[in-house]
Amino acid sequence: MGGGECYGDYSHLSEQVLAYTEGLHGKWMFSEIRAIFSRRYLLQNTAMEVFMANRTSVMFNFPDQATVKKVVNSLPRVGVGTSYGLPQARRISLATPRQLFKSSNMTQRWQRREISNFEYLMFLNTIAGRTYNDLNQYPVFPWVLTNYDSEELDLTLPGNFRDLSKPVGALNPKRAAFYAERYENWENEQTPPYHYSCHYSTAASTLHWLVRIEPYTTFFLCANNHKFDHPDRSFSSISRSWRNCQRDTSDVKELIPEFFYLPEMFVNSNGYHLGMREDGAKVCDVELPAWAKKPEDLVRINRMALESEFVSSQLHQWIDLIFGYKQRGPEAARALNVFHYLTYEGATRLDSITDPLLREATEAQIQHFGQTPSQLLIEPHPPRSSAMHLSPLMFKDQLQQDVIMVLKFPSNSPVTHVAANTLPHLTIPAVVTVTCSRLFAVNRWNNTVGEQSLEAASRLKVWFIIVECTTAGVREVQKSGAF
Repeated sequence: MGGGECYGDYSHLSEQVLAYTEGLHGKWMFSEIRAIFSRRYLLQNTAMEVFMANRTSVMFNFPDQATVKKVVNSLPRVGVGTSYGLPQARRISLATPRQLFKSSNMTQRWQRREISNFEYLMFLNTIAGRTYNDLNQYPVFPWVLTNYDSEELDLTLPGNFRDLSKPVGALNPKRAAFYAERYENWENEQTPPYHYSCHYSTAASTLHWLVRIEPYTTFFLCANNHKFDHPDRSFSSISRSWRNCQRDTSDVKELIPEFFYLPEMFVNSNGYHLGMREDGAKVCDVELPAWAKKPEDLVRINRMALESEFVSSQLHQWIDLIFGYKQRGPEAARALNVFHYLTYEGATRLDSITDPLLREATEAQIQHFGQTPSQLLIEPHPPRSSAMHLSPLMFKDQLQQDVIMVLKFPSNSPVTHVAANTLPHLTIPAVVTVTCSRLFAVNRWNNTVGEQSLEAASRLKVWFIIVECTTAGVREVQKSGAF
């Protein structure tokens, strides 16, 4: 638009939405580019996302993949940045998500606990095509807690944590049986069978969570005829949302990253009129769990739960469902994890559809059903290493027959059994630990003083001190000489 003339009809666009496009046109300095990722748009490999030095990013969609390659080859050789242990080369920007996962050192760093669970999930989301610039491919995070009703939340109790080996739809046995029966008795010959008619991440579900903050409020209204959702369907309560995800056969939503860092999303700070529920309750701020007195509490405790040992020991199983070998195929069917076929990469080629009406309908279906992340691995994801840190502190006198062992571990994973044994097939000495939640771990024997064979160590009288790490500090909880 310029010179008083209108090039095209923009009357259908809201001025409010256009206001948010300011800054999304113009110039970007090559010297400011820090990372370039190939992206999908509507399941087609036709997009690209560029990350800038000012920590912003912009996503472009092109006519075809060949154009993406030409553009990448014209941009600086920054690869996908310096954070993932990958070379800064254009071929890295054009690599597939699976190639990025295989070549990166991030999984090993996560296993060694050099990065947090949050950081690792953001890495997986980013290389699998999830981006803040596409509501249909928004980053996906798991529900990790199940207790939203107690006045106090005890993060040492396994019962307060979700089983991450199952998709949201399979957590409730009755609802899991419903989905299994649907899949097994499928009769539609035109469409492959699936368990769920909805997806765990869609543009609609993302806007559902973020409806109280801009620009998502505006996006929500423009997508829903300038109206907020029915009050009984609105995001009004954490516990209500969790119950719906366990009972409603059309709701299997997972969470978004903001649940772990953005308390503002739970506050109706702009005073929107969100209506009245049928029970007479006014929808305003999100009703928090009883154990969270303010939104900051919810975010802090949710993040603590995400980084807990309960989640750390299971997270690889959730990764298998969302990004890994249980995402599609026979393993997905066995795990009750099959979605509509149009959510999967390679399900359709839009450029092969010549009928404009059919193509428009297919695009609308993809947007409606959501998009499953690119599959990163086809074998089980390795688990995270144990949180135990074992350090025998040897006395300088070689005749000394005592060893002091210090075990440090999160308060939600108390050890009930410790055994020093030489296990078959292990080339290094190891210490076996079993927690009260029946988690088994083989921990490397780290001798910081000198080489000491486990056979010799097994003849020693070993004292170990169990130290509990809590948010309040470190305290000794048990001393024992039983080995």
